[in-house]
Amino acid sequence: MHHATSRSFKLAIAPGVPSSRLSTLLALQRAEEPDIAITFFEVAGDDLAVGLQEGRYDAGMSLQDTSAPSLSSQPLWCENMAVAVPPRFPLPNQAMLTVAELLSYPVFRWQAEACPLLDQRLSSLAPPVDQQSIQHVTSFKLLALWVAAGYGLGISAQPRIERAHEWRITMRLPSDGPYEIVTHLQRPHRPTNAVTERFARRALQVARAGAR
Repeated sequence: MHHATSRSFKLAIAPGVPSSRLSTLLALQRAEEPDIAITFFEVAGDDLAVGLQEGRYDAGMSLQDTSAPSLSSQPLWCENMAVAVPPRFPLPNQAMLTVAELLSYPVFRWQAEACPLLDQRLSSLAPPVDQQSIQHVTSFKLLALWVAAGYGLGISAQPRIERAHEWRITMRLPSDGPYEIVTHLQRPHRPTNAVTERFARRALQVARAGAR
């Protein structure tokens, strides 16, 4: 099994992890340890866990918790899910809408943004024809494209929608929420190198700063 040296760090990132606080964390890592070479891997959730167990990655960031006994999973920060609304879309005037009200329209969802509570709520709604209004896309960019073009609504992390203002997309909050996605830091239970330990401390630092 290969272990990273003290001057390298292999970080796996699963799809959907919010980029704003991750960017803050990586900027802090670079500022405080500029001599550490970070290698990034974009991986699916299953490969992340296996790669950590096999020593291919030193740490991973994912929206999914892990039950693997050889891995630790530390919740870091959470983001609220919100509704992306296209310009001049015929919605009621209230600032907040229930998930049930959203299903009167086509709804675009990026499955990488795993939100168990929201998905459970969507799957529990009847009649079944409402489920057919949920259309899955492969990226937030595609979600924003369809919403901006007026083809329906989107449900995504609030910070992503806020940064999509150039698409002329507005935002509403679900009134029966909050629905949250949680970013987890995952790493092996086995003793890790000092670089990984320091990265974990910085991740918690960024998480605590954002919670204030």
